Amino acid sequence: MNTEEKTTPENGNTGQGYLVVHVTTARGSIPLEGAQVNVRNNAPEFTQARGDVIASLVTGRDGNTKPLPLPAPPRSTSMKPNNGKPFSTYNIEVSLEGYFTQSYANVPIFDGIAAVQPADLIPLPENERTDSRTPDGNRFFESTAPDL
Repeated sequence: MNTEEKTTPENGNTGQGYLVVHVTTARGSIPLEGAQVNVRNNAPEFTQARGDVIASLVTGRDGNTKPLPLPAPPRSTSMKPNNGKPFSTYNIEVSLEGYFTQSYANVPIFDGIAAVQPADLIPLPENERTDSRTPDGNRFFESTAPDL
């Protein structure tokens, strides 16, 4: 995927950060190979519609994706007061057959920084299909507080 078209001075994202997603199970102790990672646009200033998939990655043996270059505001933005946020945000969805799908909202990407997003997938009960819904039928997002 070529991200150059989105890094124009008109939208303020002249910098570039990187995203690596680290997918595991068993509370981070077992890396998962072959997990599908979709990165979605979350910033309204991009030319693409908000929520569009801008990259689709697959994890390797170590459970990591390859570093994905993403547009971000330049570092100088953080040094000026009242100049907006010094990072871009993206939404990530991680799925693998036999595991609940995990979603991560508003993951920040800073210019010149490689962000690592950990994703610990939960195995499905035996004989269940992969789905992003919890046993009570509600969709699960990491950023959503559970109803206890």
